Amino acid sequence: MQKVDVKSIFRPSFFWDADEIDADKHAAYVIARVLDYGDVEDVRKIREMYPDEKIIEAIRTRRGMFPKTGKYWAVKFNIPFSEVACLKKYYQQKQYL
Repeated sequence: MQKVDVKSIFRPSFFWDADEIDADKHAAYVIARVLDYGDVEDVRKIREMYPDEKIIEAIRTRRGMFPKTGKYWAVKFNIPFSEVACLKKYYQQKQYL
């Protein structure tokens, strides 16, 4: 993938918490932010930038993605909910007697 200035393609407000973004190295972060905050045009752009396999990997691994976003894309890509990180509990519940 060639060097891409993500903030010039998408609204900089998507990436308010980052200075430098490497579109290749930080692919899961970029994908998750666009899927969470983007519109139809943004999603079209992200699907042109990354193969579906990379998008599916981001959906499976990004804990910070909104649960409703994770559910929507899990259905769209036929990913079991149990494999979507943002739908899993962050902690183990203790069993008390």
